[in-house]
Amino acid sequence: MQIIAFLSASGGVGKTTVALHLAHKFLSDARRVLLIDLDPSAGLTAALLGEEEAAKLEARGMTVGDALLKFMRGEVVNLGDYVVSARLGAFQVDVVPSGDSLSDAMGMAWFSGNRPSPERLLRHFLDKSGADRWDVVLLDTLPFYERRYTLTAFYAADKIIIVTHPYGAEPIRVKRMYGKLMEVVERGIDIKARVLINKVDNSTREGREAFKIVERSLNLPRFQTILSLRVDYTRVPQMKYIENKKAREEVEALYREVKEWLSVELAIY
Repeated sequence: MQIIAFLSASGGVGKTTVALHLAHKFLSDARRVLLIDLDPSAGLTAALLGEEEAAKLEARGMTVGDALLKFMRGEVVNLGDYVVSARLGAFQVDVVPSGDSLSDAMGMAWFSGNRPSPERLLRHFLDKSGADRWDVVLLDTLPFYERRYTLTAFYAADKIIIVTHPYGAEPIRVKRMYGKLMEVVERGIDIKARVLINKVDNSTREGREAFKIVERSLNLPRFQTILSLRVDYTRVPQMKYIENKKAREEVEALYREVKEWLSVELAIY
């Protein structure tokens, strides 16, 4: 099992979209994939299942937050009981939906005083709830302004993909986030985390200059692949990027980099 978390300094950088595209590539490679929505606003859940179905699952207590609350009460939790199936292109993908109860679970973990290491809650949960039946677990979480979620995902994951774009104050925010993570987590962040630059508009001079700026300012480990600003990427879960040759080549290039990265076994202390 490989656990990959998708983090961002800000919202709207395409983090959920990138997670879904990589999930699609893993599925096409005959991997068993699990998506876990770690955002109480349930953006990934709604994208895959629709707002109405997401609300029904939340009402039935079938979200990751409900599972974590039971786990913290000492109950035995089978992760499979909270998994629903969703269409992703030509494939079916397993999803653990989210909802407001995730906020309750995170509050209990971080503020009750009953857990000495609340940032490790999710990793303990995944290790004990049967997550190893999947080959790849992808975590999509809130931006860094809710640091509890970022740190929880960081400690749960084997690898971290930090998604960003080259516009406005975003490069500065990513650099600040990376610095804050280096202050609070253990050694090995440069091995564990890598930056993906998304939404680059190479069709305009402004876009090309913006990319040069972010490339210079983010002197951090990053993917060589960059993702262009293309409407095809937003058409999920239909996976319309397949119909655009350039978009398809970009996703495939990123996927090759991710697979090579995952194949390197390094100890993180």
